[in-house]
Amino acid sequence: MKNRRVKTLKTRTPKPISSPLLDTPPAAVTVDCSEDFHSVCKWVIPDFRRIKSRSLYSRYFQVSGYDFRFLMYPKGDSLSVPGHISLYLQVNDPCSSNCDCYACYKIVIVNVVDETKSLSKESVYRFSKNRKCIGWCEFAVSNTILDANSGFLKDGVLTISGEIRVLDEKMEFSSDCSEGMSYALTGKVTWSIRNYGLLKQMVKTQKIISSAFRVWEAYLGVNLSKSMVNGAENLSLFLEIKDVEKNPVIDRSCWCLFRISVLSQKPGVSHVSREYYGRFGAGGDTSLGWTEFMKISDFFDEGYVVDDNVLISVSFNAIQESSFSFRIEGVSSGKCKGMINCGYLGGKSKYGLVKRCDDYTGKIIWKIENFSRLKDILKKKKMKGLCVKSRRFRIGNMEVRILVYPRGQSQKPIHLSTFLEVLDPGNSSGDWSYFIVYQLAVMNGKMIEKSVVKQSAERCSNATKNHGWSEFMTLSSLFDQDSGFIGHETAVFTAEVHILKETFITTESSDNACSVTWKMENFLSFKEIMLSRRILSRFFEVGGCKLQIGIYQSSANICAYLGSDPLIDNFWVNYRITIVNQNDPVKSLCKESSLCTKAYFNADLQLMKVSDMLDTDAGFVVGETVTLVCEILDCCPWLEFFEPETGDMEAESSDCQVNVVRARLELLGAEISPDLLDLLGSTMNSQHEIAEAMLREIDSVFSLDEKCKLLDVTPCPLSKEVPYLDSGTRLAANSSHREEESRSHVHHHFSDIFILIDMLSIPSLTIEASGAFERGVAHGYIDNQVVALVLEKHAQRFSANSTAREKNAESLFSEEFFTSVLALAEILSLSINSQVHNFVKMFYVTLFEVFSGERYHTRMLRGLVDLATSPVENSLEMNLDMLIFLVHREHGFARPVLKMVGDAAKHDNADHSAIRHHLCCLEEKIIHIGEEKRAELSNMSSEKATLLERLTETEAALLHYESEMELERDRFTCEKAELCAHIQDIETQLEQLCCKHKNHVAKHCMEKRDYQDHLHHVETQLSHLKSLKHQELKKLLKEKEVVAERLRHAEANLEVSCRKLKKYASKVMIQEEEHQAQLDEIWQLKQKVEQIEIVKQDKEEEVAHYRACTYDLEAKLNDCQKHIRFLENAHQEEMEQHAPLYGVGLESLSMESLDNLLRIHEDGIKNIHALQHQLRNQSGDLVSSANPLQLRQFATYSTISYC
Repeated sequence: MKNRRVKTLKTRTPKPISSPLLDTPPAAVTVDCSEDFHSVCKWVIPDFRRIKSRSLYSRYFQVSGYDFRFLMYPKGDSLSVPGHISLYLQVNDPCSSNCDCYACYKIVIVNVVDETKSLSKESVYRFSKNRKCIGWCEFAVSNTILDANSGFLKDGVLTISGEIRVLDEKMEFSSDCSEGMSYALTGKVTWSIRNYGLLKQMVKTQKIISSAFRVWEAYLGVNLSKSMVNGAENLSLFLEIKDVEKNPVIDRSCWCLFRISVLSQKPGVSHVSREYYGRFGAGGDTSLGWTEFMKISDFFDEGYVVDDNVLISVSFNAIQESSFSFRIEGVSSGKCKGMINCGYLGGKSKYGLVKRCDDYTGKIIWKIENFSRLKDILKKKKMKGLCVKSRRFRIGNMEVRILVYPRGQSQKPIHLSTFLEVLDPGNSSGDWSYFIVYQLAVMNGKMIEKSVVKQSAERCSNATKNHGWSEFMTLSSLFDQDSGFIGHETAVFTAEVHILKETFITTESSDNACSVTWKMENFLSFKEIMLSRRILSRFFEVGGCKLQIGIYQSSANICAYLGSDPLIDNFWVNYRITIVNQNDPVKSLCKESSLCTKAYFNADLQLMKVSDMLDTDAGFVVGETVTLVCEILDCCPWLEFFEPETGDMEAESSDCQVNVVRARLELLGAEISPDLLDLLGSTMNSQHEIAEAMLREIDSVFSLDEKCKLLDVTPCPLSKEVPYLDSGTRLAANSSHREEESRSHVHHHFSDIFILIDMLSIPSLTIEASGAFERGVAHGYIDNQVVALVLEKHAQRFSANSTAREKNAESLFSEEFFTSVLALAEILSLSINSQVHNFVKMFYVTLFEVFSGERYHTRMLRGLVDLATSPVENSLEMNLDMLIFLVHREHGFARPVLKMVGDAAKHDNADHSAIRHHLCCLEEKIIHIGEEKRAELSNMSSEKATLLERLTETEAALLHYESEMELERDRFTCEKAELCAHIQDIETQLEQLCCKHKNHVAKHCMEKRDYQDHLHHVETQLSHLKSLKHQELKKLLKEKEVVAERLRHAEANLEVSCRKLKKYASKVMIQEEEHQAQLDEIWQLKQKVEQIEIVKQDKEEEVAHYRACTYDLEAKLNDCQKHIRFLENAHQEEMEQHAPLYGVGLESLSMESLDNLLRIHEDGIKNIHALQHQLRNQSGDLVSSANPLQLRQFATYSTISYC
């Protein structure tokens, strides 16, 4: 290892005034390695344990012309947690105010015993005039450093090392701003980096930030970093807003169109440039740019980095703007009324500073100067779809801003597009929704009444933030010089917003029922709006159906209705809407209706008269609050069984329909009509998909381990949701609801048992239906009483009337149905479950009662006897018990059972004799086969001897072959060695070819990835365009409905106006003349008011400027007073220290001190005489003009320097 030359930097002792709080003298710093822009230094602090001062600082040392020093707080500063050491790096240039530099620094508290345990931290920072210090307030724990065994202190000495790299850069700024202007709207910045290689490693984890330059009222800077995207390294470039002020007075912001370029330094290689636009600050983005600006490999290999030099340029075009926000009272009914009772929502005259306001109404005025110039720039660059956004303003809990597309959103620029963007910054989850009524306008500077104004009402959410018009007005009329919209090259856009202050609470009582409470707290502000527009609530979901409450005023009545999302499937909804009386809940008014979401029918509800509701004593409106409660009584899909569905989505829909059908059938219980049972049976037989879905649902219920025998009684939803109902009303509602629930659960699974028995006739579902039936019996869901009712229902299906059933019982059931039921009984008899065995006994009794024909009895008894005489042990025991039970219960069954058993015994005896005869025949065959096997065995022994002889001959031949194989093996080894050498040559050639192929494949992969990225970008744009088209279509449909409604009102008003027109025709001329005179006076007054407002605005700016200057002067005055007091104290201390030189306090000095003092004065007088003689020779009168006090001071300082 080379020895590094250690030298002490020439440090400059800071002036006392620079740090008056630091009471410990600075310590020296040694530098181990120093280059032009790189320095490694060391700061040694002796007796660290004994330091009692609050702070320590080193002496300044230079790196690239900048003076740095370390600053330490041994006990922590005001920002740190007690028990920590704070350590900072500070930059200051005492000779100039230039402190703007970008540095990469690393600070280490050295562990003398083990360097691996040293504490180190590193980072990057751009120092500026207002930001001269950076570091860590909790760099290390004090106890760890002071611990004697930790190794940080050696003989009480603490060592701190630092490594600093400074970026060698240059900023060239050119703009079109005139002299005296502190901002620029158009310009170009070139950022030159001359030692990029010094910070190359730091760029992998940190970012390099340029110096700030001002664009309009904001300060911007270039951000350079490295990013990884899909495993590839990319160069990232961003333009970001910077805070250069310690205490900013305004929220700085600007909108600009910019272009960032990486300049090539190699001839023949083009520059890499990209363009973008956006708003910086004030609710906009803090940075805009590209994560994948270019590949890192291209950045280094294609001539963009030459000798560690990098050139980056930024050109920009910003807009000059001003914006205001006002509070307004009342809601305009569609006409541009201007500002009513103007008062600041918050805002500033020039920069649009917005303060928080709890009002839910407001108006925004946004002025853009040089708007025609912006249009020309976009036209020159052929940019379409560019959006200019205003700064955000606070209205209520929302933030709103205006969006303007100067060249529209279509491919051919014809119309100006204007939108209003609404955001909820306080809701991080994104689940927010607000109803707003808004009005957008482009003001006409010549005639206010010719301003283009459009109004609409929408419900905003996180998914639909932007509302407005893509064809607000034509560009030709906007930029027409005679139209008056662009006055003095300034366009004025306004937005008037009214937000509904509401509370929306949803309470779910079941899957298909719920209750919602909608409280509107500023309802009276929207009373006039309801004459022409409908107020809509947020969407809520019930059973997969998205619903929405609407309220409007029709004539003199308040009407309400329930709407749905048009994108959902067809649902049937039964609902009740209540307008709550907040003083007396008993007087609340409610009405009930139904809804089919696919527009089969939907009736609006007339709740009450407007005058009755607005009566102060009625209690429906308290303050400005109105409360509506909507109860969803039932919600289910609209069933269409005769349209079979396919696919995964259709299967899920079929399962949902099956759940609904089962719920309805369970409510009906055993009271299902025969016609409905016929429809259900025919549907199951004709549509097997529905039958399978129904079987799956029933099997999932019957597979539960225990039966839910207790019925849940749900209280009335309105009693839960409306807290205003008294206890008596709530109790009555709950009791009636409980009686309905108990009646609907008499035979809970009657329909399931009916469907399972009906499915036994479907061959593909017989086994599954039998298994589900067995599980239902085993788990207690099925009993014989319900099964008997089901069989009776089946009998009613096969019988025309009850008399036919009594006269001809055998013709009540079909043969197929009886066979399937008997097969189910036989399957159940084979079960090993004891509960199933008990059920089977009573099931057979039920079958004998239902199927009363002799033919049915004979078949059932024959089956039991056959199963009882079968060799299966479980079946034998079970069926014997069944026969005994039946014979014991019905003595008439004994004779046919015994007869069937005797026939079975005779048949078994015949089978036994036949089996014995067959066994004798088999024994004879076995004897014959044994003799044949013995003959074959003798033949095999003779063949074995022959094979042994042949084996001996084969072994001899094998030995001969082995010797030949040895020779062949040696020859093969030689050939193998030759082939191995040849294979190695081939593998070498193959590796070379593979390497070339891999390079070729990698190149193609990179091209493929670029094409895929481009394809993804195009697909994203296409999807965005489709969504915009869909939104525009919805808006057009809504506008069409509004226009139709307005047309009806206009026709009615036209008839009235025609009658009045004749009556007032004589007065029109006089009124027109008076009106014209009043318009002229109003125009003159408006001109005067605008001039007064402009003068007032300028005065307010001057006052604010003077106040800021006054504050600065007061702060400087305080600093100067402190400095004066400090200098007086220093002068007093110096006088006391050098008093003997002036002849004060000589009595206390010793004789030796007096001799030294006398010698000093004599030498000083000799020097003065020599100097006087020299000066007298040069200019005769200079010495004589010097007064004695100056000579004495000169003598004093000369003696001090001599000492």
